[in-house]
Amino acid sequence: MKVLGLNFGSKNGNCKWFLNKAVEAVKVTAPDAEIEIIDTVTMKIGRCIGCGSCSRALEKGKPITCCIKDDYEGLSDKVLDADAIIVAAPVYVLAPAGQLKNFIDRFGPAHDMAYMMFENELRKDNGGELLPDNCFKRHYVSYISVGGATTDHWVSMGLPTMQLFGMSLNMKQVDMVNVTGAYIPPMKEKFAKDCELLGERTAKALGKAYKDIPWESDPGVCPACHCSLMMMNDTTTVCCPVCGIHGTVKTEGDKVVYNFTEEEQARSRMNLAGVIEHQAEIGRRDRYGDKYDEYVEKLTRVANEK
Repeated sequence: MKVLGLNFGSKNGNCKWFLNKAVEAVKVTAPDAEIEIIDTVTMKIGRCIGCGSCSRALEKGKPITCCIKDDYEGLSDKVLDADAIIVAAPVYVLAPAGQLKNFIDRFGPAHDMAYMMFENELRKDNGGELLPDNCFKRHYVSYISVGGATTDHWVSMGLPTMQLFGMSLNMKQVDMVNVTGAYIPPMKEKFAKDCELLGERTAKALGKAYKDIPWESDPGVCPACHCSLMMMNDTTTVCCPVCGIHGTVKTEGDKVVYNFTEEEQARSRMNLAGVIEHQAEIGRRDRYGDKYDEYVEKLTRVANEK
């Protein structure tokens, strides 16, 4: 099993320190795991320019490649090959460092799980070269957001933005830690223990079916992605901005109570069924023709069995 630690902070800063705590716990819990830590600050990862070359390559039956020649492809290959990824990123202005978003913007659309599944089915029917197995393997992911502020609202977009990292590839989120007050010794030590637990839980998830991995950290508000941010649609309904599911909200005494049905939770963008729903929503009948409904039915069934 390969465990990849990605540090989007400085080489020797707090972000790396918390990531190391998690990785040390992985080593104890899964001593046979192959572990690698990458300091992405040493890499050049430019922003997506929206040229669509990766999608065109995918639809032409070719390998998925980016036209921008920098360090992105190397990091992309490392992510695809890993079984579990622990991502640590610093929060500078409410959200994670921009380099992480650069990677997400280039990796996500090109490696959207539903998109690749539809295209792979088309390649099978046309006798084309199938996509590599690592595009469809089970990936586990955990997130560490690191902020110097002592109050949550100054790092409010940290974890929600980081969760986009694993969304398109349908990675199974195992745990997340929202570090605040990273420069204050008592708080630093407290969050260090949380990161050690994160590493332990990530290691224990290796090899397990997604449905068999319990959520043991802060449950948040959304039962699917455990995010606490909510969009108010009106006075009684809400939508999770991360995973896109809708629920109701009401007050009971001095408490706010949220409710999300099992049906809504199942269609979360964090679940394979959710990204397949999105692919079907786009409606590429022009691309898949008579096979479109067949692919939607088949891949939805696969998603429900996963």
